[in-house]
Amino acid sequence: MRNMRLLVPYFSRYRNVIVVGVLCIAGSTVASLLQPYFLGRAIGAISAHYAPVRGAAAASLSPLYQDVLLLMGAAILQGLFAFFQRSTINRVSRFMEYHLREDMFLHLQRMDQRFYQEMHTGDLMARLTNDVNAVRQFVGMGVISFIQFAMMLVGAGIWLFIISWKLALITFVLLPMTSMGMIVVGRRMQTRYRAVQDQYGAISTFAQESFSGVRVIKAYVQEKLEAGAFAERNRDYVTRSLRYARLSSILWPLMMFVVGLTSAFVLYVGGQEVIQGQIRLRDFVQFMSTIGLLTFPMISLGWTMNMFQQASASMERISEVLRRQPRIKDTPGRTAVVTELRGDIEFRHVSLSYGDTDVLCDVSFSVPHGTTTAIVGRTGAGKSTLVDLIPRILEVDAGEVLIDGIDVRRIPLALLRRSVGFASQDTFLFSTTLRENVGFGISDPAAEDLMHAVDVSRLSKDLEQFPQGLDTIIGERGVSLSGGQKQRTSLARAVARDPVILILDDAMSSVDTQTQSEILFRIKKIMANRTSLIISQRVSTIKDADEIIVLDEGRIVERGDHTSLLNQDGMYARMYRRELLQQELEVDEQEPNGRTSQVGAAAHGGAE
Repeated sequence: MRNMRLLVPYFSRYRNVIVVGVLCIAGSTVASLLQPYFLGRAIGAISAHYAPVRGAAAASLSPLYQDVLLLMGAAILQGLFAFFQRSTINRVSRFMEYHLREDMFLHLQRMDQRFYQEMHTGDLMARLTNDVNAVRQFVGMGVISFIQFAMMLVGAGIWLFIISWKLALITFVLLPMTSMGMIVVGRRMQTRYRAVQDQYGAISTFAQESFSGVRVIKAYVQEKLEAGAFAERNRDYVTRSLRYARLSSILWPLMMFVVGLTSAFVLYVGGQEVIQGQIRLRDFVQFMSTIGLLTFPMISLGWTMNMFQQASASMERISEVLRRQPRIKDTPGRTAVVTELRGDIEFRHVSLSYGDTDVLCDVSFSVPHGTTTAIVGRTGAGKSTLVDLIPRILEVDAGEVLIDGIDVRRIPLALLRRSVGFASQDTFLFSTTLRENVGFGISDPAAEDLMHAVDVSRLSKDLEQFPQGLDTIIGERGVSLSGGQKQRTSLARAVARDPVILILDDAMSSVDTQTQSEILFRIKKIMANRTSLIISQRVSTIKDADEIIVLDEGRIVERGDHTSLLNQDGMYARMYRRELLQQELEVDEQEPNGRTSQVGAAAHGGAE
């Protein structure tokens, strides 16, 4: 119930519409209660008409006609009010679903990277769709049924006590048995429904990962194994759903049994009172008809409680996400008043760890505006983590990252990230056109600016291969592009932003050396006017940088320009010699007649 309070702000947006809906429910309830009254009067008119049988004067049938017309009018009014109550309350439920899903999506957009490392994508999608829909169903028909039941219970209860307090006591002694049953069953239902939704999230996660990794699955011929694993999760989902369904199915028979038992007792006791003349036949008919009006609300109460338990369990899953606050956000009172950045970067004694693993240890260096700094090192040395600290994708544990002398934690996030152009090795492209992917994040990109970015990244070389050029839809995650084309699209996207700070995180690892040379030639002009950081495993990519920093196990072990680092004959020099050897071997393999050079033979001999 505590989680359902989160819906109060959404209801308050449509309080006027809700008031109209509640008034319509009240009108429908009154019209329903009038029908037993007019039915009883009609029965009285019929009894009076046949009075001669008992030796009395015959009565006119005109009151019967009036009661029939009034009964029909009450039924029409009930239908009209029912239409308006559904159209108003259900309208609110749809808008509530819209706002809740939108707020949840925006909240997820604000969450930091570590949140997504802890949560599964498929499970988040299930919460955003299936759980929100369960809440909407209760807010719509569930709320209507509950309010209708409450009004009918009060109105019918008053009317029943007016007719016969003895029969009313019998009725309200037996009917509360349904509530007791719902309390007992409802708590277990909520637990079981939560288990169903959790397993639904697990299925969604497994399916999402399988679809994303379908190439790997096919390459390793694991289709049957994956299908078996999915079937196992699916069976678990069915088992949990059946356990919930079995418990849920108890409510309806329970309602029907209690209502039937109540009607039987009232019929037996009331029938005797009619025979003994203690109550008129018309009053007894009104009483039985009114109990009949309580039948559907009592049965629907079980259905409503069922929906409430589902909505409560789903809202608990939704609130688990909404309660999580991003670790990386603007801090009120600490945010600096700054409208633009120049791009001078400085790392001061920066340290960061993942759990017990130190990733960066006391890293300090600066990158002045207009210069290019390259970062190299072994895999896992902390290179990508280091540049992720600049746009605050990650947060430092100790030390400071400053831009223009201001701690990045004090710079407004929107300004900070808008000032950074980021192209990484692990590219992500959207299932839309090349043009929209290149211009992503730019409100109204000019065609010439996009073409300039495409030319810098040398994606322009491949445009003739695409049927509609830049307007070609590239499929989910750019499935129709090669690895090099994806990286060049990502590079074009970073350049098109015209950022103050340009970060290339191994952004040309899948690009051939010839195309890389063309890109580097064109991108030098762009780097001259902005702060640039380049991460690459190829020395040829970064040898012209103003400063090269060598990382090893999260620490700076060497720094300087290309020539000075070669003279130091350390890690960088070894990387350079290894790359030269690899290039020589590749050239030797391409020589005609399969002739192997002395370098290649020596390498093979050494291997032996």
